Amino acid sequence: MARLSLYFLLTPLLFCTSCNNPAQQDNVSIINEKRIVDTFKKALNNVSLDHFYITLDSVTFTQLKGSDFINSQYANLDQGIPDFTPINTASTSAYLRGKRQYIEILGPQNAFNEPVGKSGIGFALSEKKGFSLANAPELHETGTKFLKAADTVSFSINNTAAVWYKAFYTYGMATNLSTWYAYYNPEFLGHLHDEEISEYTSEAFLKTAYHPKKMFNEITGIEMHCNLADHFRIARELQLLGCTLAGKNNNDLLYVVDGIKLSIRLDETLDKSKITTIAATLNAPDHRTITFKNLTIKNTGYQTVWSLN
Repeated sequence: MARLSLYFLLTPLLFCTSCNNPAQQDNVSIINEKRIVDTFKKALNNVSLDHFYITLDSVTFTQLKGSDFINSQYANLDQGIPDFTPINTASTSAYLRGKRQYIEILGPQNAFNEPVGKSGIGFALSEKKGFSLANAPELHETGTKFLKAADTVSFSINNTAAVWYKAFYTYGMATNLSTWYAYYNPEFLGHLHDEEISEYTSEAFLKTAYHPKKMFNEITGIEMHCNLADHFRIARELQLLGCTLAGKNNNDLLYVVDGIKLSIRLDETLDKSKITTIAATLNAPDHRTITFKNLTIKNTGYQTVWSLN
């Protein structure tokens, strides 16, 4: 099964499916054609991956921070906004920046008090009419308990508080693998980069933090092993937002969100769900394998795969 799911992450799909590109079908009947039209009408949520976080044990986190290869060649690691200051030995978190997404890597003494092993995935939503605190995702079903809670997050830059995003999530389900879906405010980027920006994109947010001369480019896939509750919740959230199921093998599900493959595998023996594999592309070919205590990074040509123990 592990080989099959990793295949899902690393191989191009035979499906043309995602939240932003609903499934195409042959026009074999008027019923199928109508279903396609209805699907396009309903797919109103533009969903993309913004970032995700993982919480590492002390030894693995220290090894990662201290790796000369990771810091000098593999990717830019900083301490976060507003200045994107490079990490140091005292850093309790590190943000590994890609071109359009980033990985928030937390140590055991992180400022958010997240326990070792905890992880989360943050998606971005966009609205054609622009950002507003009144924005809310349009769900395919009404009366559901999913994605009904919302929080607004602000951040102070140069003594000016600015709304960064408004996030929606499912309330009341204890989990070790959080998911949230947020509308981001372009005015926040104006404060961050000291220039007027009309549209918020992850690429615009990361334009000074991402270092294209280093190897790490873009995330292409995430594999997660879920208990029954998280497996149902995450799949249900994506379904309600209009994301199409691109592949299924028994209880292993594959969604494609803005070109990024999300493999959701059910393991009913698990107490705590977790992210197990991260796939990404590199800007230059490499064939190194870097092994830390509970993390292995294997580079094969223009591909890089993280395996979390």
